[in-house]
Amino acid sequence: MRDRLPLVLCAEDEESDRIILRRAFSKAGIKNPLVVVPDGQEVIDYLSGTGQYHDRKAHPLPALLILDLKMPRRSGFDVLAWMSGRPELAGIPVVIYSSSMSEADMRATRQLGVKEYFVKPNDLAEYSKVVRNLYGRWIAK
Repeated sequence: MRDRLPLVLCAEDEESDRIILRRAFSKAGIKNPLVVVPDGQEVIDYLSGTGQYHDRKAHPLPALLILDLKMPRRSGFDVLAWMSGRPELAGIPVVIYSSSMSEADMRATRQLGVKEYFVKPNDLAEYSKVVRNLYGRWIAK
């Protein structure tokens, strides 16, 4: 039996969306650790195990990456492009969590290997439903 539940890594620059996402995980009854970082550069640092994330026991690779597209420092597109050159990360499913409803964004992310794309819901109940579905498809499998 595993000592820990698989971790979920999320990149979100908006504080209000981080709060709602944490509440949605709680409301959905998901006990997996949720690590939320503020931008794409932090995702890259986490996944590459650099800086404060150098200890893989304390900062294991995630079972799922939830990625916003439009963030400071490095965008979600930057993260996806960076990940595409790293075969050791190919097993981590990436889900886009964005306010963008642009078909071009959706198409571009699919070409970069994104498993799912969802537009940020307007309320906690809808967030919880999305989180539960993501959990069932990508973590609890």
